[in-house]
Amino acid sequence: MAAQKDFDLFLSNIEPSESIIQYISNVQENLREYLETHNYYKTIHNNTFLSGSYAKHTSIRPSKNDEKRDVDIIVVTNYDDSKDSVEVLNELCDVLKESEIYNTATVQHHSVGIEMEKISIDVVPVISDISDKDLYYIGDSEIGNWTNTDPKGHMEWSTTINKKYNKAYKPLVKIFKWWRRTNCPKGIKYPKGITLEKLIADNLGDSSASTEAFFIETMNNIVSNYKESYVNKGLVPIIDDPSTKIKDNNLLDEYPAEEFGSFVNNIQDHVNLLNNEGTDNNTWQKILGSEFPASSNKKSESNALACLIANHRQKMPWSFSRGGAVFIALQVMGKDGKCVDYDNNGEPLNKGCSLRFRAITGVKPPFIIKWQITNTGEEARKAGCLRGNFEDSDDGPTAKKEVTQYTGCHSVQCFVIKNRVCVAKSKDYIINIS
Repeated sequence: MAAQKDFDLFLSNIEPSESIIQYISNVQENLREYLETHNYYKTIHNNTFLSGSYAKHTSIRPSKNDEKRDVDIIVVTNYDDSKDSVEVLNELCDVLKESEIYNTATVQHHSVGIEMEKISIDVVPVISDISDKDLYYIGDSEIGNWTNTDPKGHMEWSTTINKKYNKAYKPLVKIFKWWRRTNCPKGIKYPKGITLEKLIADNLGDSSASTEAFFIETMNNIVSNYKESYVNKGLVPIIDDPSTKIKDNNLLDEYPAEEFGSFVNNIQDHVNLLNNEGTDNNTWQKILGSEFPASSNKKSESNALACLIANHRQKMPWSFSRGGAVFIALQVMGKDGKCVDYDNNGEPLNKGCSLRFRAITGVKPPFIIKWQITNTGEEARKAGCLRGNFEDSDDGPTAKKEVTQYTGCHSVQCFVIKNRVCVAKSKDYIINIS
């Protein structure tokens, strides 16, 4: 497994800079002032606020080949739904084009687009709901109608989910957005914006684990929930709008099945890559690009080899037919009860640490998890505890608890057994003990 510090550094590498955040804030404030003081539009303009990823703090910096940031700005007008939305969009466009700063303004499907230095702005005119001033309707430049939208509700929802999941949800969204940008084929559109954020939220793993385990488990859940039931049948699932004020709005409505299939299959390919090659930094760089740091840890291959070739390590008694992937997530607690950072085959742990191994898999239940713990070293041999056999989970159906007891190198591997066949097996997790 990659170290937590490497995922922390990766997240830092993909964050937008403080200067661009301040620049976007200034652009939004200047636009607000322009509309508020415009001789004509000040009679129409009620409010302006930032929306989208910058407002939700889920934005990422652009890649090397993508020089501009996308920014969403909502303009609340005092119109009602009796006003043709085409007229509202054209009117806002004309007002903006009067200024040299905004003279690139063009009408888009639901907004007025402006190209500025470093950013592309979508200025979205909306009208307020009669009974709820925080619920808005967004216009359509083609057919002139109005559709419910709840940008403030989406921001509140995102914050609520983030708090519920130990403030790990928004960083996870940023990783998925970077994955999407790095891996989406040309000519294909993968889910983005609120659709991607809600899809992630519907499939979240255990946020108490490391960032790596949280990401892998969420990837596994997406594959498990959509591959067999939808992608293989050429179908697209329903992803409900997270707003409590908007009913029956499927965020994937009319989304092409082949594009959704490409999205899920690409995630599955990367889950399989991690399962086959291991979750070290080199593999993560293949998936997330060079922004993911190279490994700084020098790991001993001889340690892992000692466990793999141990005479007491039993051969797998089941036939193997791949039906998914499985990974090991580890939580380490020291004698003092504090969490201890540990990387697979990392620096030796002290004796007396509590270990909790958890299997992360996308295999659909029912299944059982089997564990193989292989100890090496003179202390384990003298204690008659070399093990190497296959054991059941002892902390719920997918977890096993251990304690660091014997100096040396030890390995842990887990197996997913379904109908007496092994359908997934993890890479060995190497534990070194001083």
